[in-house]
Amino acid sequence: MLLSKSIKKIRLTTASILVLLSGFAFAKPIGDITEFKGDATLTRQGGEELSVSQTSVPTIEMNDTAETANGRMLIEFLDKAKLSLTENTKVYIDKVYYDPDPSKSKMTMRMALGTARFASGRLGMVNKNNIDIQTPTASITVRGTDFTTTIDELGRSLVVLLPDEDGKPSGIIEVSNLGGTVILDQAYAATMVSSLDNPPSPTVMLQNVTPNMIDNMFIVSPPQEVQEQIEERAADDLNADQGLLDVDFLAYDELEQDFLDTDELEFTELDIDFLDVDFLTDVLDTVDELVRTTAQLADAQKTGSGQFQLKNAKIGLNKDSQYNVFQQDGNVVFYRQVGTAIRIVLPIDSSVSLYTEVDGYKGEILLNGGTSSTIIIRQGGS
Repeated sequence: MLLSKSIKKIRLTTASILVLLSGFAFAKPIGDITEFKGDATLTRQGGEELSVSQTSVPTIEMNDTAETANGRMLIEFLDKAKLSLTENTKVYIDKVYYDPDPSKSKMTMRMALGTARFASGRLGMVNKNNIDIQTPTASITVRGTDFTTTIDELGRSLVVLLPDEDGKPSGIIEVSNLGGTVILDQAYAATMVSSLDNPPSPTVMLQNVTPNMIDNMFIVSPPQEVQEQIEERAADDLNADQGLLDVDFLAYDELEQDFLDTDELEFTELDIDFLDVDFLTDVLDTVDELVRTTAQLADAQKTGSGQFQLKNAKIGLNKDSQYNVFQQDGNVVFYRQVGTAIRIVLPIDSSVSLYTEVDGYKGEILLNGGTSSTIIIRQGGS
């Protein structure tokens, strides 16, 4: 008896499994092709291609791809939602299933190419929040709506909200992507989405347009209002701040300039190396000397050069030799502070040739002709 009961239980379970499998073995239609014209096809999930013709009108199943060539097609779903395809249009019908509880029903489609018009159903079989329409560049959330999408080969999407039978807005749709969201809530409100990253364009209102006028011509010739919005955005992008990648480094010639090839080796306090062990003077003395020299240079520039003559030098800072030349207490002072300090004090009426050979400079300065005596200074690796 126990064995017999076990067998019965096994048979019952197997029968139940067969019933479940039979329910999935044959896909249930979710809609019908109610109108068509010209060339149109349906492609099943497994790759089977079905032609739509007068002698063969296949039903619509989940995961079908509806496509038109030189033709048009109108699909009506079980909840009376309608999908209209113009010429050269492709739509993927991903998920459409109905549950007794509308909040658990689902409708998902992908508009891939061309112009398609979608009008949500009126039987309340699918919660409007569960209707999701995708394009290559945007996601469209519908709320009791009639709208069109026009998509070109680059995936750019034009979305237009259509009016109801009374000419009022048929509902509200949200067009969103990674860049942002635009809400269309007025009849013939439109937005263009150029890529997944760029936000939808601000809403524009199409003028002198009817639903029957909206077709693939919008691909090659967008409505004037949309075209103006596109051009305005393109101009804004062009005038935006240039990034590093926008800089044409070939337009600059600074690399051809040798900044070390200059005679203007200006000396400032920043050039003093306070760790240089070859310094011949105390740091505090050097700073004090610089302060006094600056003041003396200012006095010399005010009073002039006095009664002496210079050749190959002038009062003040000489950029070639880096000598500061000034008059002090009846003397002419030559002061140079580059690495180490050089200070030479000569009587104002003396005639001296000052020859200096140091790193970065080699030359002769003549005081009053330089005929009486010669001073030679060599420093560094010279």
